[in-house]
Amino acid sequence: MEATAARGAEGLTAAAREALCGALQALQRDDGGFAGLDGRSDPYFTLFAWFCLRALGVPYDRDNLCAYMAAHRHATRAIDAQCAALLLACESRTVRDTSYGVIVLSLMRGDTRGVYASFLRCLAARKVPRWMARVAWWGQQDLFQSDRAARLPTPRLAAGLVLATLAGASAPGMRVALKERQCAGGGFASASGAQADLLATAVTRFALGCVAETEQVQHPDATRERDLAFIEACWLDDGLFGASPTAVQGDAEHTFYGLLALGTCRPLRKGEESDIR
Repeated sequence: MEATAARGAEGLTAAAREALCGALQALQRDDGGFAGLDGRSDPYFTLFAWFCLRALGVPYDRDNLCAYMAAHRHATRAIDAQCAALLLACESRTVRDTSYGVIVLSLMRGDTRGVYASFLRCLAARKVPRWMARVAWWGQQDLFQSDRAARLPTPRLAAGLVLATLAGASAPGMRVALKERQCAGGGFASASGAQADLLATAVTRFALGCVAETEQVQHPDATRERDLAFIEACWLDDGLFGASPTAVQGDAEHTFYGLLALGTCRPLRKGEESDIR
């Protein structure tokens, strides 16, 4: 994901990169965190701002940032605690968590909060074994291979397709369901009949790209130009990416989705290989 976002950042013009970096840096508060939608420091949005700065190759104050996240390592909100744990682990400020039993159980249960927290745990681990993906897929494959799959939100469908790919399973029905979320004007919608949004566009293109890389085939990307136009339209006047071209304000989370989506529109860099096998 980070490599894909970095490819997206590399495609920016110097002026666009400068504007985007400036808008992200302006989100940092005195306590080291980055602002959320309410203007106050927030661990969740801090994580995405950090993702963006790394993808852009922008220097940042690690000590101040890590001090802020360390204060949220045991936050009441599980998602805040997991965001802090991931950042601190990747910055080598704490031992990486590889308690695979907890991750597998939450993935098998399919609880939305548990799955997302486990996803962040996976990112914090040094290496996620293939068997874990297979066990997790075994616990959820009925959901994605039934009629219910077509009614699932696009981000969950995309996550399921990536999980199936990691597990070495074939999921053609999920690919079809995702492609049906393509909007005529470019981008993908989070549900059938909805308007395109940046999150759905980023995760769908990323998931379909993972499948293509695993199969080691070149699938024609007939909608690339339309999707690219939609992604660029989500870059708002405040210098950040928003959920859609009509969003009132941008934020760090959607700015990461913007870079990720842009990266899916660019080929792998010379000498770069996918981590999906």
